[in-house]
Amino acid sequence: MMVAPRTAEEKGAESVAVVKKSEDPYEDCKRSMLEMIMEKHMFEARDLEQLLQSFLSLNSKQHHRTIVDAFTEIWEALFCD
Repeated sequence: MMVAPRTAEEKGAESVAVVKKSEDPYEDCKRSMLEMIMEKHMFEARDLEQLLQSFLSLNSKQHHRTIVDAFTEIWEALFCD
């Protein structure tokens, strides 16, 4: 019996948001994203785009630039030469 691959939404559905104060929001955000990527096996572009949307929706606009910058570093490491 074959099992259908899980969608990006299904992969992230088991996650829990945590309120956290940070000395280094950029590194903490990047580390959190990388943990999610590895734990949930999110290696396709659509999975990563969904992850970004999740981070943006769970955080206030004041943190969006940091989130996008951390995400961009991860994206470039995975998809750019």
